Amino acid sequence: MAEEVHIAVFDGGELHKPPRLRKGGEAVLALPLNRLLAKVVRVGADDAEGLAAVAERELKAMSPYPDEPLAVSCEVLKEDAEGTLALALALPESSADDIGEALDAGKVGITRVDALVLGLLRSAYNELSGDGRKVVLSQEGDCVALVVLDGQTPCALRALSPDSEIKAELAYSLLEAEASGGPAPLSEILVSGDVNTEGLEDFAPVRALVADAADAVRGVAERSAEQGTANALPQTWLEILEETRFKRKMIVGFGAAAFLWVAALSVMLGVTWWTNRQADQVELARRAHRSAYNKVSDRKAQVETVRSVSNHDLGALETLRVVSGVLPEGVELSKWYFKRGERLSFTGTAEGSDNVVENNQRVFALKDALAGFQLGEISGNDEDADVPFFTAVSLPKGVVQRSGKAVFDVECSFKTVEEAE
Repeated sequence: MAEEVHIAVFDGGELHKPPRLRKGGEAVLALPLNRLLAKVVRVGADDAEGLAAVAERELKAMSPYPDEPLAVSCEVLKEDAEGTLALALALPESSADDIGEALDAGKVGITRVDALVLGLLRSAYNELSGDGRKVVLSQEGDCVALVVLDGQTPCALRALSPDSEIKAELAYSLLEAEASGGPAPLSEILVSGDVNTEGLEDFAPVRALVADAADAVRGVAERSAEQGTANALPQTWLEILEETRFKRKMIVGFGAAAFLWVAALSVMLGVTWWTNRQADQVELARRAHRSAYNKVSDRKAQVETVRSVSNHDLGALETLRVVSGVLPEGVELSKWYFKRGERLSFTGTAEGSDNVVENNQRVFALKDALAGFQLGEISGNDEDADVPFFTAVSLPKGVVQRSGKAVFDVECSFKTVEEAE
């Protein structure tokens, strides 16, 4: 969908904005012909200067500020073997201070500057059909725009002041049209608005145009959407427009960045809150689980205590019998310590040989025998055939030679790895 073109009209010292134009929005500025420099110029096919140079020279000759740089825009009207016929348009900045002040007060950015009478010609295109030379007179505020047409192509135009002699101005414009378009009889005069037409019947029949001021505004909007139409936007105004657009983009960019920052911050805070909430829930679950675990663990310990007390296979006498049963020759025990269901520790000596290695071998044989003893040998139960009597057997201090004897300590555990932890 094409973007809507807004047309602002400056007429009679006042700026008229369309209702839908928002504050700070952009619009096309339509001006009466007397606020613009406008001229139809012809450039020959072999003209070395070119269209832009000829148009600038012609408009500077018309300007009340000849030394002021002009942003001249050209709209090609006709091209043939003889050359190019074009409409040159410009807005002198020095004569547009009141327009600029009105635009600043109205907060309106201008993208194009066009003439109201050109919009009128665009809207009255069908009314202007047919060959022959015609004149269009249009009332625009405090001036009358006069345009001479060959068919539907302008060949001369000028703005008439209220005190102008309209017949003389018309005659001069027809001479100008002959200079650019050649001689041709005037077929009719078309009038839009409250124009004094007294005496104009001497030149050609006069009739009213159906198209009016509102149609002129619509015609400017249509011209704005077309390629190659004249745009009298001054250079300074163009720079201001570009700067305003840049600032607007910066504001939008900063706004988007701020929105993303706020969104990111919200997400971060939300994630932190959610994480803390989840952590609190996990902590509550952990405490509840810990309480239940402690109850189960206490009950298990009670059961194991009862089971241990009632299990004579792991009692002190059976343990002593196991140790005595695997005790190698020459090994004597002392300092016996037994705690049911937990551990057995004792001290011993190995002697009977002058060979230190043999005495040491007796100690290690005792350790290996205790580690390899199975519970099933005591209980007689097949399920205990692969269950060790001691879960761990070690020589914490190793074997020490003292007075010709091998002295050692043995630590035996009844606890599993999980219970030990």
